[in-house]
Amino acid sequence: MSASTAAGNAGIGPWIERRARTAPDGVALIAGDRSLTYAELAGRVRRLANGLRTLGVAKGDRVAWLGPNQPAFLESLFAVGLLGAALAPVNHRLDEAEINWILQDTKPRVLIQHVAGGTAVRSPAFRHVAVGDSLDGAADFEALIAASPGHALEEAVRLDDLCLLPHTSGTTGRPKGVMLTHGNVTWNVVNLLSCADFRSDDVTIALAPFFRVGGTGVNVLPVLFMGGTVVVPGSVQPDDILRLTEQHHVTVGSGNPDILQSLVRSPLWPAADLSGVRFLITGGAPVPEPVIRAYLERGLTLLQGYGLSEAAPVALLLQPGSALRKAGSAGTPPLFADAKIAGPSGAEAGPGQAGELLVRGPNVMAGYWNRPEDTAAVLTPDGWLRTGDAARPDEDGYIWIIGRVADSFISHGQVVHPGDVERVLLSHPAVADAGFAPVSEQGKEQVATAFIVAAPQAETTEQELLAWSREHLPAHQVPAHVIFADRLPRNSVGKLIRAGLRNAATPAPPGRGR
Repeated sequence: MSASTAAGNAGIGPWIERRARTAPDGVALIAGDRSLTYAELAGRVRRLANGLRTLGVAKGDRVAWLGPNQPAFLESLFAVGLLGAALAPVNHRLDEAEINWILQDTKPRVLIQHVAGGTAVRSPAFRHVAVGDSLDGAADFEALIAASPGHALEEAVRLDDLCLLPHTSGTTGRPKGVMLTHGNVTWNVVNLLSCADFRSDDVTIALAPFFRVGGTGVNVLPVLFMGGTVVVPGSVQPDDILRLTEQHHVTVGSGNPDILQSLVRSPLWPAADLSGVRFLITGGAPVPEPVIRAYLERGLTLLQGYGLSEAAPVALLLQPGSALRKAGSAGTPPLFADAKIAGPSGAEAGPGQAGELLVRGPNVMAGYWNRPEDTAAVLTPDGWLRTGDAARPDEDGYIWIIGRVADSFISHGQVVHPGDVERVLLSHPAVADAGFAPVSEQGKEQVATAFIVAAPQAETTEQELLAWSREHLPAHQVPAHVIFADRLPRNSVGKLIRAGLRNAATPAPPGRGR
């Protein structure tokens, strides 16, 4: 038994050490032509933890990460966990001012950053560790590991201690730090194992960015928990991902709908050997029906789900037995989670009724970092997390996400949820992407407008899509206009940025205009 275990570390820090005891020669990480067994990874994690301690990191501190996906991120996550500190991943795609704001909010003891092709952040407020490229005045990541002792650490860590401190995307204001405890992260993995068939010999590719909770909590941690292998790609170009899938015999995967759609568009898609892939988990945004069909035609099981950072992230998942019958649904709660839909009056919504989705379970965050008022606004006294997302249950209890509550609007005297309309528009074979929102016209009230990206080599017109809408939607949900666009604004996890739709319009090509 390692000292970290004996000292009572109940967090995720010892996971790799524990797995190394039972399967030391199992391959944990692959990146390029380099691989690490669980025994090798455990040794590097211990040395990194000791190295970070020499830089002043102690229990309760934060260590920030800035950069694209690297094996060093995962080594840092477990090393920081051994110390009882928290890892604070920062979206490296943000501008420098926003990155600095998040770092000021987090107040890390150390910043670990991979600066290749990104922003190099310098501050006297914390120590710096550089991954890959050198950075003046910063410790070198590999040198820090090499120079540090490999003995186990004795630090008591509880499940309710802080583990991860990611920030929300900030689409509705300043990003908020989400306090995820070791218990939240652990129970999220347990929930996934309760409804998805992860195995000890699984291989996955880290497609989703690690600064997103889904990039670790769905894509990676369940596989490492079971003793499988994580491939960290140097490129997330679709052709490269399909080649790696064949080369490493990938068995499970996770990615937002944009990533999955990009794979379908690759010229390698029709002939790629995907026979070893048992299932793929997706979420973050509704999956267009053409993408669902493309995966089903290849014999791939696509498990759609719903999650948010505040739930570490999984709150709903569509299990394999219902993947085809309930395609488009976000599924049902995993074993150790609950969900309900509260109507406008606060009463629980019945089948077919819309309301706000609330979730509860040991995976739900402890609160927002230094934001007690924001925390009180979303966490009820009895533990329910108000997601802000509108949803509707069906007669079998499956939950369908229909947009943000704040995005609903009144049309012809009735409430319209954009997700209902977008799902119908996306079911049209000529539609690749769709958004729906009220748009102000000069001298007129807001008009319900559909924004459409036509599928490649497909032709359709406004009149055809309006007729399709009238056939499949109640009158108050039918768009007044259809506007064609080259692409719709989406964030890094594929969620539609509805406020940017009115700027997405492009001149309609011949045969596709009004």
